[in-house]
Formats: sequence, C-alpha cells, structure tokens
Amino acid sequence: MPAAYRIQSMIGLPVLLQDGTKAGEVKDVWLDEFWNLTGVVLTARVWSRKYRKAIHWHDVLACGEDALLIRGGQSVMKIDKSRMLRTYEGGVIRLKDMPVYTYSGLQLGRITDVYFKASEGTPLIGFELTDGFLSDVLEGRRRLVLPEGPEPVTMGEHAILVPDSYERVLTRDNRDMRKVTGDDG
Repeated sequence: MPAAYRIQSMIGLPVLLQDGTKAGEVKDVWLDEFWNLTGVVLTARVWSRKYRKAIHWHDVLACGEDALLIRGGQSVMKIDKSRMLRTYEGGVIRLKDMPVYTYSGLQLGRITDVYFKASEGTPLIGFELTDGFLSDVLEGRRRLVLPEGPEPVTMGEHAILVPDSYERVLTRDNRDMRKVTGDDG
C-alpha cells in the first residue's frame, strides 16, 4: 500500500473480494472520534435509513488507483448509521467543506480533500483547501500538511483550528502528497 492516500481518489472505487467478486463501491470514509481512519462506507443496493454497509480499514488488503481489495465477504458489515458520526461526506460531522482557521481567527480555507496514511488508526496527515472556485482556477488549491510536533490541532464539530504558524506551511502547487510528506510509498 502507498504511504499516503487521498479520500477523493478513493470515492467511487470498486471494492473487490479476493475471489474477484464485487462487494460494492466506496461511498465515503468513516473516521473515529479522534479523526483517525476507521473504514470505508460502501454503496448499498437497497437503501436503508438505519444501516450502512462498511468495511474496517484493517480488512483492506490493497488500495490501488483503480480498486480496493478486501479479505472476504465476512469483512462487509452492516453498521448502524448512528455509529458513523464522523465521515468525509455523509456523517453528522463531515470533513468535506469544513473550514480551517488559525487560532487567531484567520480562515485558511475549506476542506476539499483529506490525506491520510495507509495504516489503520493513523491520524489525518493533511488537507487540500479551497478559497472558492475562482481562486482554485487562477491560483490552485492549497495543501496543508499537518506537521508532527507539540503544537495542537483542534478537530472540532464545526471547524478545525490550527496554530497561526501553519499559514506559512501552505503550498499552492500540484505536487503529489508523497513528495510533500517525504514518503516514497
């Protein structure tokens, strides 16, 4: 598995069992209360308001550019929707479009994509931020790699708060996240 993933590139990928049977497609990414990767939510053939089909991340054997490969049919679980409070797109608390502010109140942008490491339980390692459509077209989206260190990042229900110094680590180029984080994958 590569060292870093983008959630947007995973949405819509087919999820395959080891025998080649399709279990579904990635609909969303599920996060725990500490914003660590927990699993993926699958599209469902039959709509249920109470339950979602999901796979814990530890059951994902490979996450490639074109598909996710999972251990087997027993990996696909039916989970009560109320247990999935935090997701990228569809939870009660969702990362997509969440604003990112510095502790002094400067908005750095809104989240359009999220980067995370391949291992389960690994916290998010960065965000792709937008300043709006026109800014995205003219200047490109900005990337915020979360530095490891003592400075706290607050992952709230309505916003993410980062130290003022993080404004200096924003990038506006199209570099691959592995190059930004120094991981070779």
